[in-house]
Amino acid sequence: MLGEARRRGTTTLLNPAPFRDEAAGLLPLASYVTPNETEAEGLTGGAVRDVESAAAAGRALLERGAEAAIVTLGQAGALACTARGEVRVPAFEVGVVDTTGAGDAFNAGLAVALAERRALPEALRLAAATAALACTRRGAWPSLPTRAEVEALLVR
Repeated sequence: MLGEARRRGTTTLLNPAPFRDEAAGLLPLASYVTPNETEAEGLTGGAVRDVESAAAAGRALLERGAEAAIVTLGQAGALACTARGEVRVPAFEVGVVDTTGAGDAFNAGLAVALAERRALPEALRLAAATAALACTRRGAWPSLPTRAEVEALLVR
């Protein structure tokens, strides 16, 4: 599906979770790839322990064909690497109850923001807010926030 989407000029989003070796072959089809630290390590072979190593992993993912690499770093936020440089977004401070589904929520928020043609820094903030709110409730599906909840967090 990614190949067909790219052939049609559509923006594609590759979330390599759960990680499988086959994900590396999909990088040239990804407009955006969004690994967490563990997935970035699997895709690049290098340890990801902090922002600097996340940036190195992001640059490696660009070299392997992704147009943009966004490494999610849990409570340290997220770091995007593009041909134009890096964009870092901090995590929102919330009362964490359960992190199940946080990565899915991040990707959902990012997809919405990109579909709305938001600039990358703004798209990352919306994604980070969506993920943060997902951590405030138990479960995966039940924890997904509404758009109104995300917008309220963005303005506080």
